[in-house]
Amino acid sequence: MNNIDLIDRYFDNSLSPKEQLLFNDLLQNSEDFKNEFVFQKDLKKVIALNQRENLKSTLQQFEENSIKNTKILFLSKKWLIAASLALLIGLGSWFVKNTYFISSEKLFTQNFEPYRNIIQPIVRGESSNTIEYRAFLAYENNDYHKAINLFNSVNNQDATYVSFYKAMCYLSLDKTTEAINLLEPIILSSNLEEMDKKLSEKADWYLALAYLKTGENKKAVSKFLIVIDRPCNACKKKRRSENILKHLN
Repeated sequence: MNNIDLIDRYFDNSLSPKEQLLFNDLLQNSEDFKNEFVFQKDLKKVIALNQRENLKSTLQQFEENSIKNTKILFLSKKWLIAASLALLIGLGSWFVKNTYFISSEKLFTQNFEPYRNIIQPIVRGESSNTIEYRAFLAYENNDYHKAINLFNSVNNQDATYVSFYKAMCYLSLDKTTEAINLLEPIILSSNLEEMDKKLSEKADWYLALAYLKTGENKKAVSKFLIVIDRPCNACKKKRRSENILKHLN
């Protein structure tokens, strides 16, 4: 695949994960490729501007017809043209930005949802005085501050699942650094029990999202690739990871 095709596939959001890695590498290390990419991006902006000019002409024609038919001018011509241009430029900028460039923050928001409670099933109407039960009850009620305080009070604070669900709370509260500090040791743990091993695999996905939110895209890419390559992961996470990689550059 030549550079032009690679760039075209980028703007079409159709790069495979391997092609996305090649694209990122060329963009960082090849001056010719970077110049071609910038040229193509500017060309698309010019096309968008041309479309705006056509719309501007239509608005002006509408204004002239309105004046001719009603002979009443409620707004000055200059004001109307200025307002039209401001609207067109604003819409054009929004279109280009939202079509071709999605922020890491937006990608995180679109893909993050706290992992369900698989440790301490909560039976509605049932009461329990254990701290752990109350912690997971607060978690399921989205009361993440309370859940963190309760998780900090359980006897087995070093348990993998406690760290994992505390990280979910921190991610939900936009405390990404705290979440990363909890998730990183989980994926490095060895000799895990079956349940902890399952949470460790889930931690790769959430750690990738956390890196994405903090702007650590290289780390995020490496984790998303792990999610894609792991055969036991759900197809939904694979598809989401592949889609996110297409937007990273």
